[in-house]
Amino acid sequence: MAYPPHPVRSLLGSMFLVLVGAGSALAYSSGPPDGRTNAPGEGNCTACHTSFPLNSGSGLLEIVGLPGDYVPGAIYPLEVKLSDPSAQRWGFEFTIIDQSGVSAGTLAPTDANTQISTGGPFGRTYVKHTTAGTNLGQTGQNTWLVNWQAPAAGAGGLGLFVAGNAANGNLSNTGDRIYTASFTTAEGAVSSVPDRGMIARLSSPYPNPFNPRTVVGFSLGKPGLVTLAIYTVRGVRVSRIYSGELDAGDHSFVWKGTDEGGAVQSSGLYFARLTDGRGRDLAPPVKMTLAR
Repeated sequence: MAYPPHPVRSLLGSMFLVLVGAGSALAYSSGPPDGRTNAPGEGNCTACHTSFPLNSGSGLLEIVGLPGDYVPGAIYPLEVKLSDPSAQRWGFEFTIIDQSGVSAGTLAPTDANTQISTGGPFGRTYVKHTTAGTNLGQTGQNTWLVNWQAPAAGAGGLGLFVAGNAANGNLSNTGDRIYTASFTTAEGAVSSVPDRGMIARLSSPYPNPFNPRTVVGFSLGKPGLVTLAIYTVRGVRVSRIYSGELDAGDHSFVWKGTDEGGAVQSSGLYFARLTDGRGRDLAPPVKMTLAR
């Protein structure tokens, strides 16, 4: 299917994935209707939440974990992060589409805060909040986690449009702020094997078990772009300790047992994972135990 005429047609050359806010009204607390993501041909939640213009607040909507180039078939933990100083309830919805407007890849919830549905005017697949995921009474910011498996080779560039509802918690559709943003991801190499010269040795964290912090070290075979991140046993990313260029040689970083927002994590088993710029593992993940 083709995209609608201008202004959406101007996006044909660079595809996007979109997330959009869900209503805080009682009718939509369990999840917004399909097709409110502001993707081509769709509307957005300002149709119901009319108190403020789109993107008129002081909040911020982010997507963490979407690579600049995705590896076909690879699984990426995506984090939707929405902040607003005046909000007390939260919602979102997103869909990932290819250049023909069709959903791309497979979405899967990681906990009870998100759900998957298919419908709307184009039969797209969406991920959105559940009632539990609205977190009534939580102030400052909210996050949702979901796993996305990239499509098979040949899908091309994909689109990410994002919006979220930072609601005031009055259980109506008044006084809520709707935010949107857009991102792109290009198709990368099919191979899941990194440059052999970069393959690293990831050391066991020390101390292990630990409380409140541990050191994760690795030796990098040659300079390159790397990401060191901590994951739960369910594959949910907790914290990205480092992401950027590093020289060849030995490196070490401290994990303080917190997520990226500084929230203290509970006791349990975690994994440290070292990947290259395309999300490919440079070494086998290592286990660590947080014992509070």
